[in-house]
Amino acid sequence: MPNYSHDIPDNPDGPSLPVRRTPTSTPILAIVTSEDLIGCHTHFFGGRTVPCEAPDCEACKEGLPFRWHAYLSAVDTKSNLHFLFECTAQAAESFVQYRQAYNSLRGCFFQAKRWKPRPNSRVVIVTKPCKLDEVILPSPPDLVKVLAILWGISDNTVDDSQRSPERNMPRARLTPAPNGTNNRKKRKEITS
Repeated sequence: MPNYSHDIPDNPDGPSLPVRRTPTSTPILAIVTSEDLIGCHTHFFGGRTVPCEAPDCEACKEGLPFRWHAYLSAVDTKSNLHFLFECTAQAAESFVQYRQAYNSLRGCFFQAKRWKPRPNSRVVIVTKPCKLDEVILPSPPDLVKVLAILWGISDNTVDDSQRSPERNMPRARLTPAPNGTNNRKKRKEITS
């Protein structure tokens, strides 16, 4: 039975956030709301970005290349939209340097733009501290849960307890589902 209310909830969508990648035309101007970024290897598989589930990864078995992607939450300074920002390891270097200087990414103002106006052009990210006394940031989401919702997996199969020793950077790592079951949503198979 539905639970009706006359009040709007603080978080009507739950822990999900829309994903934004750097567009080709206009730069993203945003402030980071998460304390840190999290990342893992991904594939472009089935028309979307999915996590690499090695050693039992369908995309790896098909010979598709993988790429490490970083994720963090941010709020757009123009629209006030709270979103999940995705970028490559190379683009995320600016965030790593900022975190080393300020011990956290929360409150980091950044501009993300393409080097050239092409979809696969290099992303350049410029960061600087934001005056937090002038801005009220939304609470940071649980990035592991946000990624689990995005990828259609159970959040108890994502383990963020390991950190990359060379960068002290969190990694999302898929752990085997209980009893060998696959928690990913089944893809529709098209047969002719």
